[in-house]
Amino acid sequence: MSENGNEPKKYKYLVTMRWYVETDEELVAGASETDEKLLNIVRHRKDGSSSCGSCPTRNQEGYGILDYHHFMGDNKSVYMSTEQIKD
Repeated sequence: MSENGNEPKKYKYLVTMRWYVETDEELVAGASETDEKLLNIVRHRKDGSSSCGSCPTRNQEGYGILDYHHFMGDNKSVYMSTEQIKD
C-alpha cells in the first residue's frame, strides 16, 4: 500500500526472452543493418506471416543479438528462418 494506505504497491519486472532464428547469409553481429534484418525475422509468426503491430516482437524497448552457435550450441530448435517468411 502507499504511504496513505489506500493504493496497492506496484511491482515491476524486466522479462527477457530468446528466439533462435536462421538466415541464408552470414551477418556481422552488432551492425545496425544486421540488427534490422534479424529483428525483421523475429517479427514473423511461426507460420511465416507478419506479426501484428501490437505484438511484443515489434515493440521491444531493447534487444541483444548473439551468435547462436557460440551462445547455445547446435541443439536448440529454430523459431523462424528466412525460408519460412511469406512476402
